[in-house]
Amino acid sequence: MHKIKLPYGKKYQYFRIPSSVKYRILEVREPVPITDFSGNLIHAVNHPINSARFDSFFNVQDKIAILIPDKTRRCPSDKVLDIVIKRLTGMGVDRANITVILARGSHSAHAPAEITKLVGRSTSRAIKVIDHDANKSTELSYIGTTSRGTQVRINKHCADADKIIIIGTVGYHYYAGFSGGRKLILPGISAYQTIQQNHSLVLNKPPLKGKNSDACLGKLDGNPVNEDMIEAARLAGRGRVFSINLAINSRDEIIRMFCGDIIDAHRRGCDFVDRIYQVPLKGKADYIIASAGGYPTDVNFIQTHKAIENAVYALKDRGKMLILAECKEGIGSDIFMGFLQHRTPEKMEAELRKKFVVSGHTALCTLIKANRFDIYLYSGLKDSLVRNLHFTPMDDVQRAMDIFFRQMPDDATVFVLPKGCGVRPVVS
Repeated sequence: MHKIKLPYGKKYQYFRIPSSVKYRILEVREPVPITDFSGNLIHAVNHPINSARFDSFFNVQDKIAILIPDKTRRCPSDKVLDIVIKRLTGMGVDRANITVILARGSHSAHAPAEITKLVGRSTSRAIKVIDHDANKSTELSYIGTTSRGTQVRINKHCADADKIIIIGTVGYHYYAGFSGGRKLILPGISAYQTIQQNHSLVLNKPPLKGKNSDACLGKLDGNPVNEDMIEAARLAGRGRVFSINLAINSRDEIIRMFCGDIIDAHRRGCDFVDRIYQVPLKGKADYIIASAGGYPTDVNFIQTHKAIENAVYALKDRGKMLILAECKEGIGSDIFMGFLQHRTPEKMEAELRKKFVVSGHTALCTLIKANRFDIYLYSGLKDSLVRNLHFTPMDDVQRAMDIFFRQMPDDATVFVLPKGCGVRPVVS
């Protein structure tokens, strides 16, 4: 028997695979993490990509907005903020002119303790911190409309700033292609309606139906969602934004930094991540056992779905999947649950075309997958809720595996995916 452990919440789940079963663990050989975080960051900001050096980019009288990811993203924003703010104040920038904004898009608000953890204790005490609210109209400013018709409204503290710093991690995203970079602007600090308009580009334009095949994992060029986000970033002021993009490994260690222009530095980071985290396959599997990657990428089902999206690239139609995700905060969206009442992809899509909402799109993608594959879920969700997802609930990982093994033909192919959100299976 082979013992396997997979991340689950902040711990692990274990199961055994019989020696007779042939399986492959979908992992990559990751670069060695950097050892001198501060030194590497200072070097990166002093040698930026298509941008003035950090010290030359800012004036002492500038009002500066610093955007960081919310709690659903793995990012050492507290460590970066500590270095960046010391650098700014050392140049003569007044602390009163610095504002940190949690770019949470339409995600849930943060508790005070969560904010302190994200920004660090010293920053929370000395610098103004704002938890962006996409629905608070008095805190939003209109800055223009993209060529695709997205009316861009962003947090007024960012719109009114002289300069903007964005801090984020670069990883895969199931319809924007990659996370980080321009996503700190849209959806990060955008109005709710702006977010919905942008994300609605995942659907084909009428009279075509269905999802736009270019709005997918790992694709930037020709991806309408990404290109609309880039336009929004330019409207926010490409020449006044300095970006800090971090590539992290599966242990949340920094492996590379890409700083400078909001578009070009991010693109360089995406190219690097895609070279490292693609997993080439000769064919798809009959069975896949996947973890969403543990906290925070399994904090709720909305985040977990991203790992399911990655996993299906490695699974045959009608194949079986077991996904491990704690989902300690439940589904993550009341709107998502409302869309499940439509029961069929056709009805869901019809509702989305009347009024697009991000969580409704996630519900549609979930139902499409449930119809294509046999998906089992081990989580903290109630069994009745899991069945509403059209998945099979499991209360024991090994029991689920034993069910698989009893059904498994001798020539079955089996993949194990420990970090479902972090790698991109690609069939050659």
